Amino acid sequence: MTKIMDLHCDTISRIRSRRNEGHICGLQDNHFHVDLKRMKEAGYSLQTFALFTDAAEEESPFFASMELLDIFREEMKKNDDWIRQVITYEDLEKNEAEGKLSALLSVEDGGVSMGLPDILEEYRKAGVRLMTLTWNHENVLAYPNKVGGHPKNGRNNWPDERGLKQKGFETLEKMEELGIILDVSHLSDGGFFDAARVSKKPFIASHSNARAVSSHVRNLTDDMIRVIAERGGLIGLNFCTPFLREGWKPGSLPAGGTMEEMLAQLRYLIQVGGEDCIALGSDFDGIEETPEEIPSCLAMPRLAEAMEQNGFTHTEVEKVFSENVRRFLKENL
Repeated sequence: MTKIMDLHCDTISRIRSRRNEGHICGLQDNHFHVDLKRMKEAGYSLQTFALFTDAAEEESPFFASMELLDIFREEMKKNDDWIRQVITYEDLEKNEAEGKLSALLSVEDGGVSMGLPDILEEYRKAGVRLMTLTWNHENVLAYPNKVGGHPKNGRNNWPDERGLKQKGFETLEKMEELGIILDVSHLSDGGFFDAARVSKKPFIASHSNARAVSSHVRNLTDDMIRVIAERGGLIGLNFCTPFLREGWKPGSLPAGGTMEEMLAQLRYLIQVGGEDCIALGSDFDGIEETPEEIPSCLAMPRLAEAMEQNGFTHTEVEKVFSENVRRFLKENL
C-alpha cells in the first residue's frame, strides 16, 4: 500500500469551530474530511495539522492560536495509541516502526506571532515546524496573494511588488534560526520573491497549484515552481476546486474538482518542477467542496490508482504521495 503524507489540513480549526457551536467532536472519529480511523485505513503515515486563524474573525488571533494549540495537544494525548507528534525526522521513523500515525504541526497566518521573537520561540517549543507568513489578510509581516473573495480578473488587490514588510524579513530570519520551515502558500507574488531572495534554507508551498493550469492567484507561476524545486523545496497539490479548474465561478458544476483536473495539475507541476518537488497538500477541512472522487482522506488511494492508470510511473506516485516529503523532512526537520 502506498504510504500517504499530506502537507496541510485544517481539521484542528474545524474541531474548535464545532466545539464553539456546542458540538462534541474530536480527531479519532468525526464527520469531517480527516479523522484517525480513516487515515489509518487509507494508509497514512503523516498528516500536517495547521493551527489556522482568520484574524478578521478573532478578537485576539494569538489567543485563538493558543486555543487551537491546546486542542491539538489534547487530541495528541487522548489518541497517543493512534498518533504522535513529530519534532524530528527520527520521530517519524520511530512512529512508522511502531505502527503509529505522525502529526506535523504548522501555523497558518504567521501574523499571529505579531512579529515577536518570543512568540516564535513559544511556537517552536510547542513543536511547530512549519509556518505561513500570511493567510488572506494583510498583516504585520507581509501581504497575501488575495484579499477576501476572489480578486477581479484573477489579480491581486495591490501591485505585485508588495511583499514582505520589515517584520516579515525579521520573522523569516528568526524562523530559519529556530528551524521553523517557511511555507509560502498564501504569500503575495512580491512576498514570494522577497522570501526567495533572503532565505537561506529550502521552503515549501504546502497547498498551492500551478497558475498556468488554473490562473487563480493562490497558485504558483512557473518561475515560482522552479525556484522551489531548485531550492529542494516542496509543492503540495491543493484539492480546492478554483485552484484546480480554470475559469471556476461560485456555483459552477461540478462543485468539486475532478480526477482529470488533479492529474492535469500534477502533470504540469512535474513537467516544470520535476518529480522531486511535488507532494500532497489536500487542504481537507479547509475547503468547502472536496473532489468528487476523493470526498475524504479515506479515498486518497484513488488518486494513486488514477495516477498509475494514466501514465505516471510508480516512482512518481511514490514520490508525490510520501517519498518527497520523507526526503525533505530528513534534510530539514
